[in-house]
Amino acid sequence: MVATSTPQLQISVSQIKSYLKCPESYRQKYVLGETPAFLPTPFAFGAAFHAALAAHFSAIRTTGSVPLLENVQSVFVDEWTTAVRGPLPLQLDDEDDAGDLIDKGKTMLAVYYEHTASQPIPFVEYVEKKFSVDLYDPDSGEILEEKLTGIIDLVVREESHPIIVEHKSSAKKYSLDQLRYDIQPTAYAYAAELLGWGEVGLRFNVVTKTKKPGIQVEDVIRDDQDTDDFLRTVVGILRAIDAGAFFPVRGWQCRSCPFSHACTGRSP
Repeated sequence: MVATSTPQLQISVSQIKSYLKCPESYRQKYVLGETPAFLPTPFAFGAAFHAALAAHFSAIRTTGSVPLLENVQSVFVDEWTTAVRGPLPLQLDDEDDAGDLIDKGKTMLAVYYEHTASQPIPFVEYVEKKFSVDLYDPDSGEILEEKLTGIIDLVVREESHPIIVEHKSSAKKYSLDQLRYDIQPTAYAYAAELLGWGEVGLRFNVVTKTKKPGIQVEDVIRDDQDTDDFLRTVVGILRAIDAGAFFPVRGWQCRSCPFSHACTGRSP
């Protein structure tokens, strides 16, 4: 275990969600630098799926044409194989098989291709766009020391209008509450404004890992109240971190937490 005394000068949406899910897990990962016991399968699968779609849209941005499905699928296979052979064991469920998940990922990418086949080739502005923008306290107007950082999956332009697209691989379709309250598009809309992009569209492309994979395309809206809620959440979390407010949240999430061994001293 390696402790760090360096003040945290940035925070990402992933870190915000991590703290909201379990402050103690956040502490183990981001403050103490604890080594995870395993790599959660959904994380490894999602990373490989994102890498494949990034390769797909990068090729479109570079060449103006759609790459072969087989080439994009091979990116997924390579990324997944690297994760399987990596230093951390995968936490596979009893019904999971690494080889079956390769087939699942390739099928999901084929579903994505089928969905986009009849549509015009998109004008791709950015792929995996990194950003770092100021945060401020909505009550005092004070600019915070910490920056909001992140990586936007994809930005396309439709009728001269930028659309921020977030790709998700999910066990099932997103619910109305997930679409309405997920802070990720809120954070991206906030960042886009500070980056000078103006008003942007926000879209989820959710590809499901169901027996018969499908795709859910949802355009969502975020307003000033959502931005205010987001900033208040971030300010509250940063104050809690500064105050050392870390505590475990017990529940279903413990089974898939790579730091539960450090949190409890025993397996969940």
